[in-house]
Amino acid sequence: MSSELADCFLGVCSRAPAAVAIRDFSDGAAITFDALRESFLVTRRALRELALCDGASIVSCLGNHAIFFPFIAASMDAGCSLLPLGEATDAELLQAIDRSGAVAVVTNRFLPLSVRAERSLAPGVRLVLLQDRTEPATHGCAVILKLTSGSTNAPRAAIAEENHLINDGRHVIEAMGLTAADVNFGCIPLSHSYGLGNLVMPLLLQGTGVALRRSFNIATLVRDLECSAATVWPGVPFMFERVEQALHPEPLPSSLRLLITAGARIQLDTVRWFHARLGRKLHSFYGTSETGGITFDDSEEVAEVVHVGRPLPETEVCVVPTSPDSGRILVHGTAVASRYGSMRGRSEGVARFSNGGFLTGDLGSFNAAGQLVLTGRVSTAVHVAGRKVDPHDVEQMLLTIPGVSDVRVIGIPCARRGQQVVAVVVTTDRALTPVILRQMCAPRLSPHKIPRHFVFVDRLPVDARGKVDRRLLHALASGDAQI
Repeated sequence: MSSELADCFLGVCSRAPAAVAIRDFSDGAAITFDALRESFLVTRRALRELALCDGASIVSCLGNHAIFFPFIAASMDAGCSLLPLGEATDAELLQAIDRSGAVAVVTNRFLPLSVRAERSLAPGVRLVLLQDRTEPATHGCAVILKLTSGSTNAPRAAIAEENHLINDGRHVIEAMGLTAADVNFGCIPLSHSYGLGNLVMPLLLQGTGVALRRSFNIATLVRDLECSAATVWPGVPFMFERVEQALHPEPLPSSLRLLITAGARIQLDTVRWFHARLGRKLHSFYGTSETGGITFDDSEEVAEVVHVGRPLPETEVCVVPTSPDSGRILVHGTAVASRYGSMRGRSEGVARFSNGGFLTGDLGSFNAAGQLVLTGRVSTAVHVAGRKVDPHDVEQMLLTIPGVSDVRVIGIPCARRGQQVVAVVVTTDRALTPVILRQMCAPRLSPHKIPRHFVFVDRLPVDARGKVDRRLLHALASGDAQI
């Protein structure tokens, strides 16, 4: 099959083969476009040798690794369906393989897998064909499966076809004025929709460079920005809040022209601090896994209320009223995914894709200037340091522990991480302690998903209709109530 994304990427590599495409802070490497092209060719050959094509499902657990860029292009060229995972334990990875029907895994770590065949893609990186995994393709050809918790506490995979990825990248490039001369500081996960649209696609489509970090590190931030001559920093609120909380905040390099915040609503006080102390505007960007980018604030003034700007190119946004003042956000556009894919063992819930549009789980309204203001969420997802946590997954894991008879997991505000995960637990075993529960969570949940606090109760609070009272749950988790 013909891949527009692969063709664009190969064209970019041929125009400036000796130019540095990625500066990888994990090993200090400066990776040229010619080296990325070679990685693409090695990967494409490996996919062909293992007969991975035409909808074959692959799970990626590479994290922020430079080979992820050419692997995306090669996967689209082969017509594969790719599920990129962020930080995941072995148990979470095996679960993702089973739910997605994956027949192969690309990884840079040892995994307890039954292997039929494998190919080396780079030092320490293997493409592994799994034993006894020959299920038919169900997701489609040349697609990315974007994991999302949606608003039903049931993680699903939004099916983004190649043209959706390309359009999302084009919209971001145009709205933010990104050029091939820019350098993105990449410390958000490449596997998430935000990283795909703002870091991966601009490099593949036009050669926008990336200074790549495995994760955010406040101690090296300014040095990283200076060494890489980064011009754009796409971040999440907790990163900018960490800068604000630093005892002696350093000036940001003059090369850094654009700071972008997304993933959760940022506090107005943080926006004002950056503007007053560092002379920089934090530009809010809003998107979802199902839609790609939706709106962007390209203004330079600091408003009295934080807004997320106006719709991106080829994107239509309207508000479906749920109250006199706000409603759920409905998005139509050329980057909107086509549907949810089937993830075995999960309910698909109520379909929210309709006529090329998607009804989000976010609430908002437009101000007098036509800028979108987010006011809340229907979703119960918890956002921890820029990573989304699905409460359902944490609850299901805790319910497997002997002595835990019921549990609800929620998020409460946290000054350092945006939100923190709290579990309200009903137990039949008084010997269970927070330490024991955390120890039992560690092998099966990524660190950011493990509850920071446990609240033990005799029963979960219910309202007059007999349903779990989430208002009281939050009060319990915050230490403001007892039952």
